[in-house]
This record gives sequence, structure tokens and C-alpha cells, in this order.
Amino acid sequence: MIEKRDIIKRFCVEHLCKWTENNSAIARSKIEIMAFIAYVILSIIFTYPVAFSANMIPGDGGDAFWYLWDFWWFKEALSTLSNPYYAQNIFYPFGVNLIFSEVSPLNAAISVPLQSAFGLIKAYNIIWISTFILSGFNTFLLTKYLTGNRKAAFISGLIFMFCPYRFAHALGHMNLISTQWMILYILFLIKIINEDKRSNALLASLFLILTAMSSWYYLIYLFVFTIIFIIYYQRTDKLLCKKGLLMDLSLLVITSSIAMSPLIYLMLDELITTKSNYMYGGGFIDYSSDLLGFIVPTLFHPFFKGIVTPIYSHFTGSSAEYTTFAGYTVILLALISILKVKTKDVRFWGFSAIIFSILSLGPILHVNGIFTRAYEGYNIVIPLPYAFLMHIPIFSLARIPSRWDVLVMLALAALAAYALNYISIYLMNLNHKNVFNALAFLISALILFEFLAVPYPMSSAEVPACYSQKIADDIGDFAIVEVPFTAKSMYYQTLHEKKLINGYVSRAPDSLTGSLLSEPFLGQLMRISYLSMYEDIIKQDMACNRRSKELCHYDVRYVVVHKDLISDEQFNRINAFLLRSACDPATNETDSTYVYALRNDPRTPLIELNDGWYGPEDWNGMPTRWIGKNASLKIYSEKNRPATLSLTALSFYCNRTLEIHAGKETISRQIVPTVFITVNMPINLKAGRNDLEFCIPEGCQRPCDIPEMKNGDLRCLGVAIQNVNLTYVT
Repeated sequence: MIEKRDIIKRFCVEHLCKWTENNSAIARSKIEIMAFIAYVILSIIFTYPVAFSANMIPGDGGDAFWYLWDFWWFKEALSTLSNPYYAQNIFYPFGVNLIFSEVSPLNAAISVPLQSAFGLIKAYNIIWISTFILSGFNTFLLTKYLTGNRKAAFISGLIFMFCPYRFAHALGHMNLISTQWMILYILFLIKIINEDKRSNALLASLFLILTAMSSWYYLIYLFVFTIIFIIYYQRTDKLLCKKGLLMDLSLLVITSSIAMSPLIYLMLDELITTKSNYMYGGGFIDYSSDLLGFIVPTLFHPFFKGIVTPIYSHFTGSSAEYTTFAGYTVILLALISILKVKTKDVRFWGFSAIIFSILSLGPILHVNGIFTRAYEGYNIVIPLPYAFLMHIPIFSLARIPSRWDVLVMLALAALAAYALNYISIYLMNLNHKNVFNALAFLISALILFEFLAVPYPMSSAEVPACYSQKIADDIGDFAIVEVPFTAKSMYYQTLHEKKLINGYVSRAPDSLTGSLLSEPFLGQLMRISYLSMYEDIIKQDMACNRRSKELCHYDVRYVVVHKDLISDEQFNRINAFLLRSACDPATNETDSTYVYALRNDPRTPLIELNDGWYGPEDWNGMPTRWIGKNASLKIYSEKNRPATLSLTALSFYCNRTLEIHAGKETISRQIVPTVFITVNMPINLKAGRNDLEFCIPEGCQRPCDIPEMKNGDLRCLGVAIQNVNLTYVT
């Protein structure tokens, strides 16, 4: 028989346990909330002056302005129920598919309500700072789970959130500083093998999807991380034999694949439709980490910048890509962890740090920027695994090896947490709790000092008045041309909302730039602006007016020239070209921005290169193009009238015959020697489009096939053409 006092005792014990558990949960929540608040405060301090800037954005311009455009465009697409992965308002009238560009749709979606509440600039800055806060806090959650030590985990969060990799890419790569979701994916991936909860697989899938929607680079990285993780723990724990694990992993793969299938479909459709090669874009060697980069303080550091600048001047790539400083304190803690803790989990993180460091070094070892050594007449290089991996599509798509450093820093942060936990236990056993508290504060201070990047570089988001007044206020739906075109031109579109003939994306179809360069007026203007100081072989003034075929098709109304971004010589050539062929004299809106309005009077016909022409070459300042066996030319005329087509020509290696046909009629046949001669031919233009065919009956030859030339050129060359011009016969 159970006595009354036993019932009371059991009731008290049960409720005391529940009360204790509830209080413990509340205490843990309070600690996590305090950690989060601390990360918020530290993010505001150590990214100064970002939080206090009204009309400035963090970074040195460039890609940061592209992401401002991306946020704006995402909001515009949603408001009109358009596809946010396809932009018709840049590279007009072709448009461009953004599916392979480094868009960040999750950040863009988050920005939509923030834009409505605070405006575009503040929305960008809020999301930018939040990536620091969440990356630190999520690293805290991960390493607290791994070690059970809150103080060690807090310092681990500081390491990752303020690591130089993040500061370097925060200059403009919003996608690459969105590291917060990948950390939570790794946390729940680890929980899948440690806990028998189906929810862990679903949460891991959720955070994998959020990672992919922030940066597809990190989707690739997490795929590789997961493979390494499974292989390692299969060897140590026979992981795949664990009951229910295969089902959890299958659930992770299936749910994330279904969720991402629309994006996969868009990617495959773009590859098949355009037949463009998005996989390899070059840069594997230039954008690799330098071995010294891991131990040299960054260029952001206010005290060390002057000392380390000469070292970084030897590195290849850009500062955003070669910044991989790991921190002396962090490296020391990682070594303590590897040498003293020696558990299988520590070995995994140490193994991961080594693997991802090697991947970040790229195909060839860089040491102080020098990656070749001359030995007995040969250039010797030290190849690394990426030399093979870069030919595998998944690695080829992620073409900048140095970015693997993000996983190096996460692994080092985890190792540092293990080391701090080891030190904590050691000092606690010696009854030196206060000593560890002081040591933790000192270590935090050292890490923050080594990673210091205050004040962080900022860029003005001011928009020249011509966009808000002349262009934005001009009624109608038309396009403008920006010279030169930069990511900031994309940002200006968020204000004037007119179409842009040119554009800026990280990955574009192979044919897109060629389509623009093939247009006579735009092609010449772009070549003057970007490629060289010369124009193309067509010497006739271009008809840049509302009634000409080219610009009626493109609906161009203004050309905006930014003098501060080009040399004086380039500006003078651009100005002369626009005045003689296209536009009224410029309105000087500022000292650096010039706006040219297009003339409305008809000019001369349009001459346009068609198929069969090799790219332009500079022959002592004279634009020159080769043709092989055939090439074609298009001439647009407003009415029927006689004209004379003239050009200069030179044959490759031996005399050849140059025939020019207009339909079935041969209008010229000329023997062309191996020196330049002038060819003049009469032609009767008909109203509309006239097609001319250039033919070489003898065919062409490849320089590489002529032994005495000792030339490796693989092109089949026939005749070189210069100075194509058309004049009316009066």
C-alpha cells in the first residue's frame, strides 16, 4: 500500500525536475540571446561606419552596385510577375538569362520589404550587417553543439564572422558573405549521425536550400563537404550501417532536390538552348590563394597595411580573392587542438582544414606570387590536385579556387573551439576559473585585433543629376548607352528605369557580347571604350538616328559618357566619333558626366559586317580584319541609288582573287597581291537591305601549315581588309 507521504514526495520530485529543466532551458535561452546581442553590438562596432551611413554602401564599388541592381530588379520582377532570372532591360533588345550569374535570390527576396520600409541603400546595408551577425551566431550554435562550451563557442563565432575572407568579399560579393545558412546545414548534418530525429534531415535540407538561394558557389562547396564528411565517418564509425541513417540522408537529398528542381531546370534549359559554355571562364591560376596569404595580415588592417602592401603587390588576382589570412592566434589554437585533443572529431576538422586549404591554392602552388622556377631551360611548377579537378564540371563551375577558404576558416573556428574547451577543462581542474575567463577575454581581443578592418571602405551611392532629371524625366520607353559600362551603370538604372543597351553580369551567353560588337555603331563605340584605341574597319559615319534601322530597333535616345573613368585620349576619340556620326554636342551635367542626345536627321546608309570575318586587329593603328574563303557585308539604304564601295586589301602569303557578289551579279573581281591595294567598285543600292558576298576562289591557308613561317596561327587566312567605306554617286 502506497502511503500518502510517498505520493507527495513523488509529486514534489517530478515537479522539481520539471521546474529545474524549465529553468535550465530558460537559462540556456538567455545565454543564447545574450550571445546574439553581443554579436549585434560587435558587428556594428567592427564594421564601422556601415551602420551609420545614410547614402553610402560598404565596399569599393564594383559588384556592390550590381547587387543593389539585383535587389531592385527582383522587386520589379515580383511586382510585374516576371521571371527574376531573366532581365530584358539590360543588353537590350536581347536581354540576358541570370541563372548562371552570381545572383542571390534569397537576399533579394528579403530585401523587398526592407526596400519598401527603408529604401534600397539601407536595405542593402541591413542585409550586409546581418550576414556578420548571423554567421557569428550560427557558428556559436555549431561549436557549442560540438564542444558544449559556451565561451569557447562564442570566441569561435568571432573567428568566423570577422575572418578576413568575409571582410574581403564584403567589398561587393553579397552572395559570398551570406555564409550563415551553410553553417546551420553543417550543424544539422552532424546531428543526423548523432541523433535519431527525422527533423534533422528536414532542417538540413532547408538550410541547404537557403544556402543555394544565397550562393550556388556554396551549394557546390557543401556537396564536397558532405562527401568528405560521409567518407570520413564511414571509415571511423561505419556510418552507413547506422539504423535509419540512409533514410535520413535520402530524405535530405530528395527534399532538397525537389525544392531546387526549378533552378536545375532553368540551368539545363539555358545550356541546351544557347549552347553556351558556362562551365569554364578561366581564372583558375590567377584567382588561387597564395601560400603566404594564410600568414600575412590583410590590407584592411589600419596598422599593418603599409607593411604588407609590398608583399601583396606580388600576389595574383584581386584583393577580394587573394585575402586568406587565418590569424596567428587562430592557427595557434588549431595546432593546440590537433596536438592535444586528438579525438576523431578534431581529426575530421583538421583533415577538412587541410583539404580545403589545398583546394584554395588552385592548380599550381603560389608562393609570394611566384609559381614557376627556371631550371636547366625549363619552367618548373608544382601542380596541385586542382589541376585535375578543374576539368570536372562541378569544380569548373566554381572557377575561383581561393573561395574554398571559407571552409578553411570554418574548420579553423571549430578547431579553435575544441582547443579553448581543452584549455578551459585543464584550468578548471586546477581550480583556475578566473584565469580562463581572463584568457578568453585576451584571446578574443587578439583575434579582433588581428582581423581588424576599421574603418571599413565605403562607396558613395549618389546618382548624377542627369539620371534623375534629363533621363528619368524624359517621357517614353527608350534605351540608353553607357560609356564605359560599369556595375554602377546598373545601379543608376534603379533610378531612371530606362533600358540599357549594354550590361554587366558575371556569366553571360557566349554570343551576347558578339551580338553587340557586330552592330556597326555600338560595336565601334564599345571598341573605343573597352577594347582598344581604334575603331573597326568600317570608316563611314554611322547613321545614329531615330529612323536608321539599327537604332530604331534598339530605340536608343541618349549616350552617357563618364569622362572620369576613361583617359583624355579615349574621351576625345569618343566625343569626336559621337559628334560626327550620331549625336548633338554633349550636355556637361557634371565635370565627369556627359550626355549626348541623338540627332533626328537622316544621315548616310548603315554598313554592317555579317558572317565570315575574323576579329579586329591593330596593324600600326589601323583596324584590320581577315577573311578566309568567304565573308559577307550588309548595307542598308533608305532608297534606290548608285554608290561606290571602297576598301584596301592584302592577300596572305600569295596573290589571291577577291570577288564581290551582289546576289547573282559579280560587281568586282580583283587580283590582290601581298601588299595593300585600294579596291573601288560601283554598286547600285536598292531600298532596304543589300547583301554583298566576298569570295576568294583560291581559298585560304593556315600559317601553321607553312613551315618557313614558323607561326602557330590556326586560322585559315585569305585576304586582310581595311578602310571599308561607302559614298553616294551624285
